[in-house]
Amino acid sequence: MNTFQLKRGILRMEGDRIFISGNQARYVKVLYLIASIGWSVFFSVQAQKHYKTYLITLQLYQLLFTLLSSAMVLFWLYVGYARGIKDAGRDEIDVKEIVKAQKKLRASDEVPMITLFLENNRRRTLEFNHLDDLHFADSLAGRGVLIVE
Repeated sequence: MNTFQLKRGILRMEGDRIFISGNQARYVKVLYLIASIGWSVFFSVQAQKHYKTYLITLQLYQLLFTLLSSAMVLFWLYVGYARGIKDAGRDEIDVKEIVKAQKKLRASDEVPMITLFLENNRRRTLEFNHLDDLHFADSLAGRGVLIVE
């Protein structure tokens, strides 16, 4: 079993499974939920505004803006569900789901990061505390995952 220290949590590798515990998954989940709620409220207010203007003026483009704003509300509700509730809270990744991994060092504060490219065009970015923990990529390479610099 390999254990690596993330910036917000701990990453453990057991066999072909990667377990992420701590605030890393919760942070992303809360971020998507807050964005989803905020944008849904904004676009619902816009839809109401355009609909009231349509009732007063009977201009067809106001109805079009109402429909577009309503579609945006539905989109952000979907994002909140898919990313905030259903998917982002996953703290377990199978190594077979990883297509490739990219190592990089953020220049502004020299934080080592690895982005995991998963199946179904999903990504998972992991921020590590120390450069020594980047040997997690070597562990992935040993399991047949393509590592990109």
